[in-house]
Amino acid sequence: MSVAPSRGGANPRSTTKPRGTRPGALSDSQVSARRDKLRRRRHYRALEHVSNRSRRRRVRIYGWRVDATLILPDGRKVSVWEGGSPGGVPIVFHHGTPSGRLQAALGADAAVRQNVRIVSFNRPGYGESTDTAPGLASVGADTMLVADALGISEFAVLGASGGGPYALATGLADPGRVRAVGVAGGVGPWRLITPPDPDDPDLPILALVDAGDVPGALAGFRAQARVAFERMLALPDEAMVDEFFRDAPTEDLSWLDQGARRLWAADARDALHTYDGYARDNVSWGGPWDIDPARIEVPTWLWYGELDRMVPPEHGRWHAERIPNSTLTIIPAAGHGGTIFAQWDDMLGVLRAAVR
Repeated sequence: MSVAPSRGGANPRSTTKPRGTRPGALSDSQVSARRDKLRRRRHYRALEHVSNRSRRRRVRIYGWRVDATLILPDGRKVSVWEGGSPGGVPIVFHHGTPSGRLQAALGADAAVRQNVRIVSFNRPGYGESTDTAPGLASVGADTMLVADALGISEFAVLGASGGGPYALATGLADPGRVRAVGVAGGVGPWRLITPPDPDDPDLPILALVDAGDVPGALAGFRAQARVAFERMLALPDEAMVDEFFRDAPTEDLSWLDQGARRLWAADARDALHTYDGYARDNVSWGGPWDIDPARIEVPTWLWYGELDRMVPPEHGRWHAERIPNSTLTIIPAAGHGGTIFAQWDDMLGVLRAAVR
């Protein structure tokens, strides 16, 4: 606003204002800042006024990232993380095994570029999320409750590695709201896909599931996790990440820069308070499935790495043969990590377009 004397030489304090302005008008940058503040406030209120008598618990907001623990209608706790673009297309990310909600933060920059609001939550038994009986379908139902709590009506879902079966379960939970499903290196019912190695240590534990001894199988996988992860988690962050990826092919770790290493360490410490989630996952998709992928009606994209030794492309082919409206992409020269963590922009872009 400029200050100038009037033409009549009178009051030198008189002001001239640009046409169309008014006293107290905001600049474009101030309007944008207030709009962002209101978005965050509305989002915060959405967490407070969650549906079906759910209650908001301990919410922390950093810029536009949301770290929350929700209470579901039956009293269970679910830890949630959000990032990306607050006004973007919602995509729910199902984390891998063993991992947690903070794994989604590895895709936050891509989510901003793709105008995606990325949501992830710890499955039962991970972090602060209450443990439940094994099953895939129940996590699909939980996903709808989390979406309700966050005020999300329609969305896409993406599952990585051990989270892949839960993405499929979500696609079956409410096809009217779940507009698309994505699976990145997602495990299938592996004992049916390729002949198991007779020396695989999981086989005796899963034999307990086959015999109806689910508690025994859960105890077996918890013991397995203690051996695999307890010493690792006692290490400093840098050493822990090195140990976790010790056997990964070097060419498959191009995505694991310093920022990704910090996020990976934070996620491991957030998720692995106990080994209940790891045990639950291994029983849920290692034993008989309680969902039928052939019944999925929504468009489904399947991404698998050509060189993935952890979840080979045969898993993707198995799904593609059964899911009617599916598209399978085998990524050349990609291993497990390269399939999931080096393809964020492509995967989020495809799923975003399917929602709109």
